[in-house]
Amino acid sequence: MVYNFLFHRVNPERNSLWDPMGVSLFEKSIKYISKNFDVRLAEELYLSPVSLKGKQRIATIMFDDGYLDNLEYGAPILKKYNCKASFYVVTNCIDNNVPVWTYALEYYFSKTNITEFGFNFDFLPNSLNVSTLASPEERHNYVSRLKPLLKSVLNEDRERLISFVRNKCIDVDLPKIMMNWNDLKFLKDEGHYIGSHTLSHPSLGTLKDLKILRDELTKSGEVIKDNLGYFPVSISYPVGSFNEETKKISIESGYKFGLAVKQDIHNPSLEDNFEISRIELYNESWFKTRLRINNTLERIKKYIRYR
Repeated sequence: MVYNFLFHRVNPERNSLWDPMGVSLFEKSIKYISKNFDVRLAEELYLSPVSLKGKQRIATIMFDDGYLDNLEYGAPILKKYNCKASFYVVTNCIDNNVPVWTYALEYYFSKTNITEFGFNFDFLPNSLNVSTLASPEERHNYVSRLKPLLKSVLNEDRERLISFVRNKCIDVDLPKIMMNWNDLKFLKDEGHYIGSHTLSHPSLGTLKDLKILRDELTKSGEVIKDNLGYFPVSISYPVGSFNEETKKISIESGYKFGLAVKQDIHNPSLEDNFEISRIELYNESWFKTRLRINNTLERIKKYIRYR
């Protein structure tokens, strides 16, 4: 079986909304994975038939989005334990040094002093169509409920709401926290792989306009080719969202495999290579992280669900 481990940020600074994995926990995780798994680069593993021997456990290490702290804190630890990783980047975010919408949305609400919003969107439930958010606590609670919903609504609705929030929160400047192409070239030269995470990080399964879907997939790969010299073989679906049209156009665009989330291990002999399972790891206790790494937590959940 293949355990594809997914990370996002690795950083010593804490964040109450989307907490990066702490540096010490990341090192403990990589040390444990390197000791207990046969660690491979995903793009080498999935471009050839995967041969599993007995109870052999293969692992890959992956990062989504393209945050600078991947380079500053993650890469030295990977080097220390001789692990190669795959970094899936949102090319518009790399080009413009702006964070992905999932980060930006939370940042706006956590930093703004604006209290009058006047939300009135037909795709939001009444509980989220509020006029005022008078305190930091109210804004924190609001975005904690809003963000999960925006991952599943139509892409044009999500973009409309985020544009609305951006125009409201005029007192907030987004931080410069993304890697640039020189950073990515350095990682590539170190033996890591740079794959696509689309142009702008939409939920691909919610895109109804097939031209936009094709552009998100194809143009992001072309931007990587322009900057790094190759069209990537791998596409990571933002927020794990995809459908059959996503898979079809990914293949037509030239990708060789596609990455979902699913929080489960991947069986290459039985499962579709365009919806490969990944296990996302978070900033949690080492006990819970180790349960996730060994897929024990997911097995417990399945047992409770189906008993």
